[in-house]
Formats: sequence, structure tokens, C-alpha cells
Amino acid sequence: MSTLPDAARVACAELERRLAGRLPPSWEPALRASVRRCAATRAASGKVLNAIATKLPELMGGSADLTGSNNTEIKGGGPGRNFHYGVREHAMGAALNGIALHRGFIPFGGTFLIFSDYMRPSIRLAALTHLKPIYVFTHDSIGLGEDGPTHQPIEQLATLRAIPT
Repeated sequence: MSTLPDAARVACAELERRLAGRLPPSWEPALRASVRRCAATRAASGKVLNAIATKLPELMGGSADLTGSNNTEIKGGGPGRNFHYGVREHAMGAALNGIALHRGFIPFGGTFLIFSDYMRPSIRLAALTHLKPIYVFTHDSIGLGEDGPTHQPIEQLATLRAIPT
């Protein structure tokens, strides 16, 4: 019989669950309930992120200076769960890999799809080593948007699909 107090047993069980990569059973209903109607994909993504964040304390991440545009803030998450990488997609990708490699956390990072080129080495490394960071790529239309042709992700999808796994 364990001599640990109840709180310590609960914390130990939580740590073991996280290190094993198991999700709590309560996360899936939160996912289903988060988006009930059609919405822009980045708005829906932000709702899903916040809904499952209430059930997954290990979910943490942020954005490369585009938090408001790609809805990657965990509301009420504070500095321990929300990271502000600045305009540093490559560093963000490397940090996501490090957090995923550590285990016990589910890291996510968001940016516009056009800027995935800056993250490609980190994305490739994650694919080859079977790490599972979550990438939130928004503004994925190849149509000419308000930011002009410099923000049109024409070839990005093809280059991401070419990454070996």
C-alpha cells in the first residue's frame, strides 16, 4: 500500500499519463463540442484549441508574431502555456521539437502557411524522428489576398508533402 498522500498519487498518475503520451478520456467530447457550425478555418482552429486546452493541461504553444491572426492563444493560459516567439519561425519549429522530445507536453506553433519555408528543417526533423508537434498553418489560400503576392503559399503545400516520414 502506498504511503503517498492522495494529491501526490494524483500528480504521479498525471505525470505517468503524460510521459506515456496518453490523452485523458475527457478531451474528445470537448473537441466535438467546440465547433458547432461553419466558421473560417482559423476561427474554428482557435475554438478547438481553447476547448481541448481545458482538458489537456499539457497543451502549450504559441505563434510567430501572428497570435491575433491565426488564433493561437490559449485564453486564460497565461505565460506558462502561451509562447510569443516573435518573427522567428525557425526558432519556433526547433523549440516545438525540443518540447516534444522532452515528452509530457503537447507543443503547438502557428504561422501563415507561406512562412512554413522557414520551419522546413524543423518540420523535416520532426517527421523523420516521429515527433508530434502541432503546426497551425493559416492563410492557406493561393488566391491573392490583402497582403499581396508575397503571402501567397503557391508551392508550400507541395514542398511540405515531399518531406519524408
